[in-house]
Formats: sequence, C-alpha cells, structure tokens
Amino acid sequence: MAKRTITQRNFSLGELREDFLEADDLDMRAGSVRGGENCRVTATRALTARPGLAFMREMTTGTQDLIELRPETGAFFGLVINDASLQIINSEARLITTIFPVPWTDGSAVWVEPFRERTVLGGAWGMRILNYFDGTWSLDPFSFAEAAGSEIAQPYWSFRGDVQIQPSALGGTVTITATLPIWSAGYVGQRIRYGGREIQIASYSSPTVVTGNVISSLPPSYRITVASGASFRLGDTILGADTDFEGIVLGISGNNLSVATLSFFDGPDVNELVSGQSGGSKVTAKVQIAPLASPIWDEPLFSPVRGYARAGASAGGRLFLVDHPLIPDMVCAASTRDVTDFRVGAADDDAIVRQCGDNAPRFLHAINAGDLLLLSDSGIYYLSIRDGGILTPSTFNPILFDARASSPVRPAAVKDGVVFVEASGEEIAAATLSGTVNLKWTVRTISTYHAHLIKSPTKLCGTSKYSKQPEKYLFVVNGDGTLAAVSWLADFNPEGVGFLPWSTQGQFKSFSPIFGSYWALVDRTIAGSTKRLLEHLDDDYLLDCAAPVQVPQALQVNGEDLIVNGETLQVVAPSQLVLANETVRVYAPGYDLGEFTVGSDGSIVADDMPEDAVAGLNFQSRCMVWPVEVVQSERAGLLKARVIRGSVSVQHTGPLAIRCNKNTRRVGGYSFDDDLSAPPADQTRLYRFPVMGLRDHPEMEFIKEGPSRFTILAVTQEVQY
Repeated sequence: MAKRTITQRNFSLGELREDFLEADDLDMRAGSVRGGENCRVTATRALTARPGLAFMREMTTGTQDLIELRPETGAFFGLVINDASLQIINSEARLITTIFPVPWTDGSAVWVEPFRERTVLGGAWGMRILNYFDGTWSLDPFSFAEAAGSEIAQPYWSFRGDVQIQPSALGGTVTITATLPIWSAGYVGQRIRYGGREIQIASYSSPTVVTGNVISSLPPSYRITVASGASFRLGDTILGADTDFEGIVLGISGNNLSVATLSFFDGPDVNELVSGQSGGSKVTAKVQIAPLASPIWDEPLFSPVRGYARAGASAGGRLFLVDHPLIPDMVCAASTRDVTDFRVGAADDDAIVRQCGDNAPRFLHAINAGDLLLLSDSGIYYLSIRDGGILTPSTFNPILFDARASSPVRPAAVKDGVVFVEASGEEIAAATLSGTVNLKWTVRTISTYHAHLIKSPTKLCGTSKYSKQPEKYLFVVNGDGTLAAVSWLADFNPEGVGFLPWSTQGQFKSFSPIFGSYWALVDRTIAGSTKRLLEHLDDDYLLDCAAPVQVPQALQVNGEDLIVNGETLQVVAPSQLVLANETVRVYAPGYDLGEFTVGSDGSIVADDMPEDAVAGLNFQSRCMVWPVEVVQSERAGLLKARVIRGSVSVQHTGPLAIRCNKNTRRVGGYSFDDDLSAPPADQTRLYRFPVMGLRDHPEMEFIKEGPSRFTILAVTQEVQY
C-alpha cells in the first residue's frame, strides 16, 4: 500500500459546517477546520487561542451598550447606555459621571451619532443631545435651530391632506378649527404651520378645536374679483404676473375668488393678471377677509403624536434620520449648516426631506460607508458622496443596488463596506464596493458555509479603528450568548471569510470596539445570582473575568502613607475579586497554579502566592481538523485513504492535549534537563502522534485545556491508500 503526507498551513476560513465532512475534493476544506472554539485566525493564516477577558467593573443588568466618544483631540471616553441612565467612563472603566433620568426605558433601542463635542441620541422616544464642554457632560433637549421670525428650523410634514384647518385670526392667540377630528392633547407645546407660518399649540379643547399662539403673522386670505372666473377651479394655485403673488383658490362665486395666500402677503394688485392652470384674468378688486379653512398646513415630522426616527447616521456633514413609524420610505437629512437645522430649501446646504425608493420600502438603517447606505426591508440603496461627491437637495437620488432585505439588528461599518444581518435573522451579508463602473456596490451573503455559528444575532460589532493589532475582526453576538469571530483577508468573498465560535462561562450580551480594543458586556452567574460585567479582550490575560489576585497598596502609619527614601512604601494585599464564592483558575506567568475558591469577601488567601498571579474563569481553545480520506492518484484518480499518523506544528505554545478518536495524549510542560526552578518554557516544535481507532472520519483535535498560549502553524496527516 502507498503512503502520502498532506500538510495544512492555511486556516483562514475558520470552522465550516459539518456537512463538509465528505467534501475532500473542495479547496475550501483545505483552508478550514472542523471545529475551532475560542480561536482566531491571524494575518499569517495560522490559528491561535483568543485573548482572555480582563474584568473592568460590575454594571447594572440594564446596561445595554458601550460606545466610544472623542469630543476633542486627545480626549476619549466610553458612553455606557443603560435602561435608566447614561454613564461616562474613562479607558480604565472609572466612572466619570452618571446622567439620569433619561427619556427611554430600553437602552438597546437607543441610537447614537457623535459630532465631536455634541452627540445625538435618538429612538422611538425622541432625540437628545449629549453636550461636552470644559470636561462637563450634560444631556439636553434636541432644540432645533432658530429661523427667521422667531420660528424654528424643524422638519414639517403634511400627515392629513384630507383635512383643512382655519385660524380665527392672523396673529396673537387664535382658535384653530379642523374639518375632521384630528387634535389630541399631545399637540400641546408643538408647532404647526398654516400656509408656511408657525402657530404654537397652547391648549386642547376638543378633537376639532385647539388654541395657539401665532409666532409670526399668518398669511392673509382675500376675496379677489376678476374680469372672468371661467378659467379658475377649486384647488387651483394662482400666480400674479407682476407681484409674484401666489395663492390657492378655496372658493368661487361668479367672478369672486376666495384665495388663501401662499406667498406675497400684500396680495395681487388691481389690474394685475392672475393665472391658474387653465388660464388667467385681470384683477378688478380685492378685499382681505377672515382666514379661510385651508389644506395648506403641516405639522412636525417628529413629535409625540407622530413618532420619531428610530435610526440615524451622519454623512456628508449632515445628520440623517430614517425609520419613521408612519412614513417608512422617508429620509430626512439636516442641513450642512448645523445638525439641528432642518430648514428645507433648494440651496445646496439646505435640509432634505424626501420619500424615496421602490414600492415604499421601510428604511431601517442609515450608515456611512464612504457613501451613505440605506438598508430597508425590501432592498439596499446608496447615496453617492465618495470621491468628492456633494450631497445636495438637487443631487439627492438613492440608487437601489440589491433587493435583499435587512433585519432590525444594526449594521456594522468595516473598511469600504457594511456588514448586516439579513431579514431572515440567521444570515450575515456584506455590502462592499464592487470595483465596476456600472454597479458601484454589491452584496454577498458571507455566512453560507458557517450557518451553524449564526444563532439569531442580537448585535454586530465592527472593527476597532484604533487597534494596534495587524488583524481586524468583526463579531456577531448571538442570541444564545455565544460569539462568532469573523476574519477576512483581502475582501468579503464568501470563500475568503472565516468564522470561529467563541464562548465563555456565561453569556455575551454586547461587544464593542472601544479604546483600541474590544469590550464586552457579559452575564455571569456568581454565587447564584446573575451579574452583568464589563470586561475587555487583553492579550496579556489567559482567563476570562481575569484580575490580579493581589494588588499593591501604600503602607500607612497613623492614617498617612509611609515614605522611605522619598518613595511611598507599598505592600501587597489581597484584591477584592468580583467572583466571590466561586471556583476560579489561578496562574502566574509560566505557571498554572490550579483551582482556588474565592472567599466571600472576594479574596484568595494562599501561602506563597506569586505577586503577579491572576485569577479568573478558565476557557478551553480547540482545533479539530478535517481528516484526509481521499487522495488524488495520477493513474487511478481519486482513491480512498486512511489517516495513520499525524503531526502538529505549534509556536510559543504551552501544555497541549492531542485527542485522536478516544485516545488523548498530553504534551508540553517540563522536559528532561529543564530547570525546575523556572517555569516551563512555551514550545515551538512539532508533536507527532498515531491515529488509531475510527477508520472512517477519524477525529483529530488539539486542545488548550488551561491558561496557556496556543498557536497552530500547520497540521500534517500521513495517509495510507
């Protein structure tokens, strides 16, 4: 019988679905693993254990998310979003300030868009601005910019075109009567517009009657007598040839037109030609009359009555708002003058409020990826602003480039793309630049070969912009508390993206790129109760929820620090671990010290405990490779093969368990002639092993069982056929 060795040095595709077991002929299998729990792919395509998680602080069970803010150069903070408050922390997780109460009750539904010292927060409850000034934080109402005549630059919308409203006067306090029952107590304090001029609602009387205060004089109504009324119809807009008067015809009696003014409040001149859609006639007389009941009115686009934008983003110097509860296909963009200025117009810097898209999609997300991407429940659109493109009211033109739908889970921006959860809730897709002229963007489903690792995702965590590591990762937070770590080489080709499962003793609830690393919110059961902890990935730690067993403290005498030779004398004292009454693993550099039980006071007391010992929760890293069961023969074609031996090449790796079917062999640690007074050195070497037992589909797995380093460079299988 012939023998052959096959070596795998590429693990970039991560863990593939189990049904690849018989797919020996596929190139994808040669760059993947059968199992890879708690591992990550490096830039060199090797497989290494994930970092541990350093404990930072205990949070409330209502803590939902963590977002990095950089309000000024050199200043960076973490914004903690809770169900009942906001917290600002520094890079050491020390609390800077707490802000409460807040207008929301579910922090998971709050969207955040930073604008340097101002950060906009929004959701179904409304909008607020988090302001930073001279080291002080405040959560303030989102106040629209001032406009001419003491009005405000907020966006307006005509929700009820079937209703006419009639003010009792042009100024002062007025009674506003509607032709249908539309008013409610929620309108009190809001501003509506009659003919483009604002009235602030002061009180509610009935579904058809409210009172309000006119902000600036309302447009008057006129009875205009023309030479011939034959050319005019109800609802016509008429224009004056000389004065630029514009009005809407709301009544016709012979040659008398009842007109509500739209522009030029002085009305047309006598003998001026006024024209409608069918023709015109000269004015013979005009008389100002009481304000008419007019359909030309609108109300705030965002209000307690009509709802608020449930998603937001920034692009091209504008704040974008989407996912209005009543207008699904609406996109609202602030002016480039200020994020609070929504004054609509035709100028390049004016705000934009449009309905767009095919067949009224609901835009669920807006995200800046160089271009602005709009993800909806029935397609994905882009607004071109890349490469010097300027977004103005005249160039606003969302272009559909893919018909697939997005889920409500917020997308994550990556370099030159966006990753999102598809509407099924079980697939991950990437929208990336296509590199073609005809189709600027394209979408690919990237989780097809890793579908078993996607379990009803609740959050996507994008890459850390300020990470010092050469590798960049994206994380999928699953509904069952696990993670899928996503890596890619050049692009998001489905055959070049790797997924690997991560787990911990608890449940991951959130993962965030912040402070040049990744920070996690983890639910852990401690002493019988669930606690939500803030932890972050740390390459120096080999355990989860890890913290030093002992901490240095200043030695005090009579309440004052003891100074010796000009320096404070320090002693080592037990630290207060969050894992009280739990069994933890303890290690010091190079040593696995085993398991200890934390006291009820959070301390571990043991003789000869190293000063640099760290305690935490152990996690295992595993790599199971695909068995080679088919080989290509030049003469006979594909032949059935059997694995008889193997080897694994490791780098800077500690103790390792090699499991072949039901047989487990442990390697690493001390060797002959090692100095037993020093910790065992991590190994860079080749471990060989026999493969006995299962003839078909043998299992070969390499396991990091305790707190140690673990990197696999290559796996070789010797087969017989």
